[in-house]
Amino acid sequence: MCVPCRSHLCIWCPGQQQHRSCRSPPDQTEASMGIALFFLGQVLLWGVPSWASEEAEALCARTACYTIHWGVHNWADAQEKCKSNGGNLVTMKSQEEALHVQDLLAKLPRREAGPEGQARLWIGLHREKGKCYQRHQLLKGFSWASGGEETDYTGWLREPRETCTGRRCVSLHWNSTAPGSSALGWADGPCSGSSARAQGYLCKFSFQGMCRQLALAGPGSVTYTTPFGLDSAALAAVPFGSQAAVRCQGQAPGPFPVCKAQAGGGFEWSSPGPLCASPRHGCGYSNGGCQHQCLELAGGSFRCACRPGYQLGGDLLSCSPVDHCGSQPCQGECLGRPGGFECRCPAGYALAGDGVSCADVDECRGEPCQGRCVNTPGGFACTCPPGYEPAGPGGRRCRDVDECARGAPCAQLCANTPGSFLCACRPGYQRGRDGASCRDVDECRGEPCQGRCVNQPGSYQCLCPPGWALAPSGVSCLSGSSPASPGSAAPSPRPPGEEEPAAGGGHPPGTQPATESPAPRSDPTTRAQPGGAEPSTLEPAAVSSAAGAGEPMMKADADQATDGPKLLLYYILGSVVVILLLMAFALGLLIYRKRKAKEEKKKAKKSTTDNYCWVLEQAEKKAVDNDYR
Repeated sequence: MCVPCRSHLCIWCPGQQQHRSCRSPPDQTEASMGIALFFLGQVLLWGVPSWASEEAEALCARTACYTIHWGVHNWADAQEKCKSNGGNLVTMKSQEEALHVQDLLAKLPRREAGPEGQARLWIGLHREKGKCYQRHQLLKGFSWASGGEETDYTGWLREPRETCTGRRCVSLHWNSTAPGSSALGWADGPCSGSSARAQGYLCKFSFQGMCRQLALAGPGSVTYTTPFGLDSAALAAVPFGSQAAVRCQGQAPGPFPVCKAQAGGGFEWSSPGPLCASPRHGCGYSNGGCQHQCLELAGGSFRCACRPGYQLGGDLLSCSPVDHCGSQPCQGECLGRPGGFECRCPAGYALAGDGVSCADVDECRGEPCQGRCVNTPGGFACTCPPGYEPAGPGGRRCRDVDECARGAPCAQLCANTPGSFLCACRPGYQRGRDGASCRDVDECRGEPCQGRCVNQPGSYQCLCPPGWALAPSGVSCLSGSSPASPGSAAPSPRPPGEEEPAAGGGHPPGTQPATESPAPRSDPTTRAQPGGAEPSTLEPAAVSSAAGAGEPMMKADADQATDGPKLLLYYILGSVVVILLLMAFALGLLIYRKRKAKEEKKKAKKSTTDNYCWVLEQAEKKAVDNDYR
C-alpha cells in the first residue's frame, strides 16, 4: 500500500521500487505541510526504518546505492532487512560493483572494523540445501539473493566447502589494514547459528537514475532523505525519488525539492535554484551555486550560465551538453560533439554526400566471392553453382560436393567429377537411358561359342555336347580324343588378373558363382575376346555343361570310350553319301547338257537352200512386166 499524494513529492512504497508522480503545490507553505504530513504518515503506517537503531553509511553511483549496516544478524535476517526497504543483500557481479563496495568501506573509520581491523559482512550470495558444489562454475554453485547465477567477477579467498547437505552463505571479509582490493574476499560458511554471526551486512538498492548534489548560493545545509529511509548530508549522487531539506542561514526551513525525471531524459530537482542566494554574497559564495559560470547582475543579483556547447538545466544551476541528436537528424548513429554532432552509418553503408543519410555499399564490386556475389542491403551473399557448396570464412569460397559419398542415384559404380558425377556399370552391363541404371548385356547374340551359349548376369557360359570338352580358348569344343586330360580345365583367355571358371561350369574356390556380376576391372568398357578378337564388353565364361563344379570333363567308362569312333563312322558315312549325291547331280547335269546339244545339231542339219530366196534376173523381170501390160 502506498501513501496517497499530498504534496509535490514522488511517494515511494516500502519494500518496492515503484513511485508515483504528483502535481506541484501552489505555494511553498502547502509543500511544507504536505511533507510534514507525509513523514507523519510514514511513522504511523510503517514505523521507523528497519535499521533506525543501527549505524549505517551509504554510497550512490550511477543507478544504485550501496549501504553498510552494523549489527549482529544471521544471513536470512540481514536479507529480510534489506528487502523490507526495497533492496537485497549486495551483489558483486562486476569489478565496478566491487570498487563501489570498496569505496563505501573506505569511507568508514578504521575503528568500525574492530580491534584487529577486520570484519565479516553478509553479501547476497547463498547456496540452498540440496544444491551441490560446482567446481567449474565461477560462483561454485551459489546464486544471488536477487536471482540468477551470472557474474563476471569472483573474489573467493578459498574454495567453498564441497557439500550438498546444508545451506551455505557467503560473507565479505574486510581487512581494513590491507591495501586496495586485497582488503576484500569471499568466504562461505553456515547461514545461521552461533558460528554464523557477522558484524554487519551490505545492501544494494537500484534506481532509474540520480540527481546531482544540490549547490547552495549562500550559507546553509542540505539533508537528503532517500526512498530506502536513509538520511544523509554527504551523498554525491542522490537517487531518484529522494527529498532534500534545505536550511538557509537566517531563514526558515525550506525549500524541499525532490529528485524527478525529466521529459527529455535525465533527472533534476523540482525546485529551481539558486538556493540560499542573497545580494550580500552574490557569486562570491560557492560560485553562486552555478555549475559553470555565475554572472553578476545589477542590484546584487546574479544568474548562472553555461559554456558553449552546454545548456542550462531546469534547476537554473546545472549545465548539460546540448543534445544535438535529440531530433534524430541522422539516418544512422548520431554522436554528439561540442557545438554540433556527427553521423555514422552501420557496416555495409557509407555516409552520403549530405552528411546525414546512409547509402548502401555494393560489396560485390570487390569480387569477394569465388562463385556468384549478390549484393544485399548492408551486406552481400555468396552463392555457388550447382554441384558446389559454400566453404571457408563467411562462405566466400566454393567446394565441390562429392555426390557419390552423399548417395548419388547410381545403380553400380559412381565417379565424382568437378561439380557433378558420372554413373558407370560393371563389365557385362551397360547403362540405361536414364544414365543411372545398368542392364545386363546378352553376349550370346554375337554367337561367341562353338557349342551352346548361356547368358548370365554380367557374363556368359559356353557349353559343349556330350563327349566333347571345352578347349583352352573357352569357346570351341574338342573331341574326347583331345590331349586334354579328363577332369582338367583349360584356362580361357581372359584379361590379366582375372580368375577363370572351372571347366565343368563351376568357379574356383573362393570366387563368385556364375550368377553374380564379375568384379570391376581397371577398364570397365573393354574385355578380351578369345582368338584375338577385338575388345568388347563381352567376356566368355568357358564352362562345360557335361560336368558339374569339381567333376572331370570326360569319364573313363567303356560306353563313353566308344562314342568317339561311332561318331567318326557316322561322319564318314555321311560324307560318302554327300559325295555320291554330288556325283549324281553332276552326272544328271552332264546328261542334260548332252541332250541339249543334240537338239541344237538337228536344227543345224536343215537344207541350206532354206536359208536363201530366189531373185529374178532383169530380162526375165522385163518379160514378166511386158506380159502383164
